[in-house]
Amino acid sequence: MTISDIEKRLRKMGYNKFKKESSKTISILTEGNRVDVLEKVEKNLQDMNAKYDPNKGSSSIGAVVADKFTIKARPASKQGKGSAGLGNEDAMINGIEQFTKNGPMTVCITDGKKKYEYKNVIGVEEVGRDTTNRKKADVRLKIQGGKKIPISIKKDNAEIWESADSYYSSIAKKVVDREEVRGTIAIEQKGSISYMQPNLGIKTTSSEKRDVVFGSDLLNKGFVVVKTFRGSDFQMSKDGDMLYVYVTQIIDKISDLKGKDDIFFLIRNDSSRKGSKIRPGLRVLAVKGTRINKNVKVVTK
Repeated sequence: MTISDIEKRLRKMGYNKFKKESSKTISILTEGNRVDVLEKVEKNLQDMNAKYDPNKGSSSIGAVVADKFTIKARPASKQGKGSAGLGNEDAMINGIEQFTKNGPMTVCITDGKKKYEYKNVIGVEEVGRDTTNRKKADVRLKIQGGKKIPISIKKDNAEIWESADSYYSSIAKKVVDREEVRGTIAIEQKGSISYMQPNLGIKTTSSEKRDVVFGSDLLNKGFVVVKTFRGSDFQMSKDGDMLYVYVTQIIDKISDLKGKDDIFFLIRNDSSRKGSKIRPGLRVLAVKGTRINKNVKVVTK
């Protein structure tokens, strides 16, 4: 079987726009709900042991793996425009609005331990492109009467909270300079680029956690949900009075950010950062503690 055979199978499902990315990867170009598309593909390719993995690859909604092939779903209107992928946000918006389109609903967002319940929800708006003044919300629940609840959405396997070059590069530079003098790191010049070994990690303060995770618009106003959304995560109660949105985790206070969820600044090599204020070729990211491995030396600020 070849990728062309996969395309023929997909055409029989009703899809007619594709992007062949390699001999084993193909993307369906669609304006529909991309999670629904991938779930349909999974169902129709069971003879190939198809499995939809929401965390597969770099896409925010994952992909279907069928035998040796990978099938993705991409927004047709965004091809070639370099638009940021908002698939997971779209999945939440569509998942809720398929119910609220018929009138206001009570919506309960829960991770099994925490829950937020809102009456008279009339829809959801995408606001992730507005990051002015460190806004962090990706969507806002719209409540009848004008109130809006800001929510940030992170995929289940996401480890990066933000690219922190503008926020933290001045401190990162001082740390790199200090550790080089101490001899705890080695920096080699490769042309105009600096190459550092090992990478450096710095544990965040409470105020830094607030800025990185909650920004200016979430703490005490909204919250973060961790979930790679699928259609089955949106379920109506048996009596039809409430829509449940099931998520993996709700983060609504700084004390939630501990253990594996603690936040570190990771200073690492990136040859594309030629204009870095730390050193050309170095960058800094705000990451989960799970990203701090044996190749990272943890130091103090």
